[in-house]
Amino acid sequence: MRTVLGGKLKMEKVCWPMSLLIIFILILAGASLVPHVFAQSDQPVQIHLTWDQNDTAHTIVVTWQTKTAGAGDVVLYDTKSGSGNPSNYESSQTGTNHTYSSADGYIHDVKLTGLSANTIYYFICGGDNGGWSGEHSFRTAPDSSVSFRFVAGGDSRSGGGDWPAGRDSVSREMAKFNPSVVLYVGDFVMQGNYQLEWDNWFAAEQLYWVDNNNLSIPIIPCIGNHEVYGDSGAAAYLGQLSLPTFPADEKWYSLDWGPNIHITVLDTETSVAGDQTTWLKQDLADHENYLWKVVLFHEPPYSDGPDGYNNSVRRYWVPLFDNYHVDLVISGHNHLYERTYPLENGAISENGTYYVVSGAWGAPLYTDSPSWFAAVGPIPKFSFTVVDILENGMLHLTALDNDGNVLDEFSIQKTVPESAKSTSALPFVIGGVILVVAFAGIALYMLKVSRKS
Repeated sequence: MRTVLGGKLKMEKVCWPMSLLIIFILILAGASLVPHVFAQSDQPVQIHLTWDQNDTAHTIVVTWQTKTAGAGDVVLYDTKSGSGNPSNYESSQTGTNHTYSSADGYIHDVKLTGLSANTIYYFICGGDNGGWSGEHSFRTAPDSSVSFRFVAGGDSRSGGGDWPAGRDSVSREMAKFNPSVVLYVGDFVMQGNYQLEWDNWFAAEQLYWVDNNNLSIPIIPCIGNHEVYGDSGAAAYLGQLSLPTFPADEKWYSLDWGPNIHITVLDTETSVAGDQTTWLKQDLADHENYLWKVVLFHEPPYSDGPDGYNNSVRRYWVPLFDNYHVDLVISGHNHLYERTYPLENGAISENGTYYVVSGAWGAPLYTDSPSWFAAVGPIPKFSFTVVDILENGMLHLTALDNDGNVLDEFSIQKTVPESAKSTSALPFVIGGVILVVAFAGIALYMLKVSRKS
């Protein structure tokens, strides 16, 4: 028995080194696979959609984050689903990546161009090195006059005991209304250099900003005061949102949605007077004939919340809103919902501008008492605002809480000029005329034939 046992011990002494040698050889033989294995753990996260130029019908920017710079800067896309398989997408675009001081990874931006208007696109993003995302989809803006729905609101920063639950409950509820885009009024995070909170925000946007048709909802944002706390240059905001660089390097800009709707985005966290006011005047003058003009910025000129109002905005911008007949101004800053009567020249006027504060996307709620200009509110409830602009010349606004209960509702009715009406029926009109002419020609021919006979 001792001999057998000794044999087993000898075999174990031989087998262990041999096993280690075999494992070592296999590792060497498969060394080329190791980078690929590690790369697959660096797939895109925090995927979101913006525009960096005023062509919402034919372009869009896809942005995401990875841990490494070389993970991949590619978007594969098509007008039909590719089920996430890279070989199933006909088109591709390659972009760039960058980082910034407080980032914990790399931001990838890829601009898609040459898109068809009012069309659904399916895409994946990433690359072979880091791996590909799952499939996402979006719809481009129209280039003709069609009905349009957007959601507005903001102030989702931390600071309350229910963060981020309140924020996410608003996001889930608003996505049920299938908006084409969200106009976001700032204060994403508690402090601009809190990257963990930014990561949480964009991860939640990717997860919850998806409508009932599985379309990802793009964002048109503005800077809030909390974006510049601890980050005076708003590096994290600018680094993670690809926005128009003209005229102010992504801080203020404007976009059109079809031929009738003009959206102007401003920055209350820098000088209101001077260059920004000069540009605003020119922007509104250039789009004076648009049927609907909507303006977005963080600190309101009229509000009853404890954070008050921005007197410089009231002094420099409000007269321009009056002069160019801006329909709707949307702000945040005060964590509540309120709406003014239509105001013009500092007084209630039937043809004035409506000022809405929709700053209750999850930040700690405020309470206060109404002033003379308040038609509704202030209402201290987590909430968002749905705005429908219809082909018949109506703007309809509905404010809802995070359970879908209506807090406010009103409409503006305009007469639609002939030049602003949809041309979607034009092919049918032309076709009808052609048929009438054709039948008339046939009838005349048959009449001539019958006379000759």
